[in-house]
Amino acid sequence: MNMQYRKGQIVGYVETNDRLAVPATPASWRVLQVMPGRDAKVIKAFGERCISGWSPTVVHFVERGSGQVARRPHLGRRIEKPFLPGLIFLPDFELGRLAEIRSIPDVDNLLEFGELRSWLNATEMQLLRDIVKIENMLPSRRRWALAQLFLRYGFITVAEVKDETEMRVGREIRVADGLFSGFRALIERVDSKGRLSVLVSDGKHGVKVSGLTEAQIELID
Repeated sequence: MNMQYRKGQIVGYVETNDRLAVPATPASWRVLQVMPGRDAKVIKAFGERCISGWSPTVVHFVERGSGQVARRPHLGRRIEKPFLPGLIFLPDFELGRLAEIRSIPDVDNLLEFGELRSWLNATEMQLLRDIVKIENMLPSRRRWALAQLFLRYGFITVAEVKDETEMRVGREIRVADGLFSGFRALIERVDSKGRLSVLVSDGKHGVKVSGLTEAQIELID
């Protein structure tokens, strides 16, 4: 049957066997094992099949020549690696498709220890997400962020943790990039975008340097 439609015309609909929307927040998660080094490949296969799953990753910056950790991240090569290699987190609403998931190449099985099964509730999963977020921060901010995390989840009982990573005027830093790399300096100004203006001193003379980013400096305890 040949039907002609025009723009703006109101038409009916037909039901299909496509998957319906899933809950935005699962109640729990299972841990799925995959073959070593195949995390990204399996997650890509999940996307092609509209399967929900999470493979936490962390970003590293390495020197382009040596492959060592880059002292100047903004000049290094960006590398993304699994935070927990070989493990993918599967929301509870996908367990009904477990047979299909197991048929995907490089997928092993759900993580189990004898009769013990790997379940994570919503709180435990949020804790893991928070940890991964901190791992992806600049090193200078991780210590304070971890302290705040410990407070939030009740791991410590200190009422307040001082932010030792605060980029405040008068804070002493060490320049890690550029002409003055290795020199100590004092922060004189922080603009609305977080860029720093500092006074570099060799003990006798001072030079003002502007436009430094957090990745170009190191905090001095």
